[in-house]
Amino acid sequence: MTTDVIEQLSRSELAQLGREYMLAAQFNSRTGYAALQMNHGPEAYLATAIDNWMAASPVYTQRMQRAMRLASGSDIATILKGMQLECGLSHQYFDAGFREVSETEGQFWLNSCGPLLETEPRGEAAVRTMCHDIEDPTFDATAVATNPRARVRPIHRPPRVPAGRSPHCKWRVLIEPDATPIEERDITRVMRSTALAQIELERPPAVQEGGLDYYDGPVFETLQLERFSRQALAVICKELAVQIHLLVNSLSMVVADRYGQEAASDVARFQMAGTGWVVSERLARSLGCAAGGIDAVVDVLRIHPAFQPREYFGLEVHALDGRTARLRFGAAAAGQEQRPLGWYPLLTYGHTEGLEAIAKGVDRMARVVPVDDSEMTWDVVLDAQSSPDEEPLAVQIAKGTVLYKTKLENHLQLIEL
Repeated sequence: MTTDVIEQLSRSELAQLGREYMLAAQFNSRTGYAALQMNHGPEAYLATAIDNWMAASPVYTQRMQRAMRLASGSDIATILKGMQLECGLSHQYFDAGFREVSETEGQFWLNSCGPLLETEPRGEAAVRTMCHDIEDPTFDATAVATNPRARVRPIHRPPRVPAGRSPHCKWRVLIEPDATPIEERDITRVMRSTALAQIELERPPAVQEGGLDYYDGPVFETLQLERFSRQALAVICKELAVQIHLLVNSLSMVVADRYGQEAASDVARFQMAGTGWVVSERLARSLGCAAGGIDAVVDVLRIHPAFQPREYFGLEVHALDGRTARLRFGAAAAGQEQRPLGWYPLLTYGHTEGLEAIAKGVDRMARVVPVDDSEMTWDVVLDAQSSPDEEPLAVQIAKGTVLYKTKLENHLQLIEL
């Protein structure tokens, strides 16, 4: 088996990659929900978004707890640490702070909230939908994954009064001994039964000293990924990739249950094309290969969250010559799911526009060509004679966000700790 490229990256590269993976989940929300509303009307958004996050969030919260030994019990510290390592609070797009007050009470606040800055221009109703209607059930769903008597309640939240209030919001996390336990929903149990939710990720061997192997100490007020060791960061990146695909797959499930499988496929195709392209652009810049070329395409495809974790997708990609690369999905858990959820089934049905968008995000001359008589194998060809296509609507939507302009900073000074 080919060595996992994620495990070969340096500690600083992995920290930056983890932040990019978190942003990728945010792009998925922008593109996926845009397709949902265009296809089924604005009223489709609220209930679908709530079910989307409630299906996936408890599952991936518990996975990260196990992977990083966050679970010191059912206490506040475990809940806060889980929130710090989940894509719903993407680092730097959200400037978040956390504090453990006691074993049964904690607080977190957003000095700056990227989604709020995007939503406020659309008016108070849009802000209330996001910060009230969606946050109330989904925050609780995340907390009760640790303790069924946990609750998340606002101290203050938008709409901001007075205008420009900072921090943008502040919340209490409480464990209420007398509260009625919240039971897990059926949609969460369905996601928990998938091959993706159950995939086992190996922790790579320690090859470099420095950083925390686990998050089993005190809660950091502001968590920077550079605090972790190289092996821990490899695990975090893979778990973040699982988070991304649990959300992608749960959105497909919810849309299919409400509007049918064809509708779910349409949303997934739009989402994969828009997110895949812009994430490729960002990764190419991060890797220093924004000028394109076949080697750049290969480097980005190997770490793109669309195809991670490798244990689930089994992607192999290598250059054949100076203008062609071959990618192949081997036998892996992604092909064993009971329902056609998310992006992988699109490829099995011949919908390769998302795959091509991912390649075009690195080099606009890229084309995806199926390999004759080979299942799940394609060549990416850089066609020098072609004229770059106009960016698809999904890409235009992704680029028209505050999110797209987010510039991530590193914290290299922590590498010395």
